[in-house]
Amino acid sequence: MSFDPNALTIREAQAADEDGLRRLAELDSSRRPAGRILLGELNGELVAAVPLAGGPAIADPMRATSAVVSLLGLRAAQLRGLEQRRGSRGQIRRLTAAAGAVRAQPPTAAAALDAKRAA
Repeated sequence: MSFDPNALTIREAQAADEDGLRRLAELDSSRRPAGRILLGELNGELVAAVPLAGGPAIADPMRATSAVVSLLGLRAAQLRGLEQRRGSRGQIRRLTAAAGAVRAQPPTAAAALDAKRAA
């Protein structure tokens, strides 16, 4: 059975979703995923959840949720990649700024003397 993709909402879990996550984990005979979680809702009803960091999904076993779980997994992977790229860019900026700060320092007395001798 397929689902209407227009009825699907994917969002990050909030504190208010705790009861729904516990219920979903019980239905799935699993533990509630730890950390940040993406939720899949069909027509406003929680049917699946996937940890953003990766790991097993939980889903309502009475519903056809394989497509929802797949989409949640893809979105979680996209978000992980985005966070990794942002982290890499931030690290590059910090290294570039540190290198610039080293170059911007005034020359030492020995370096100034060497520059005068070379001129």
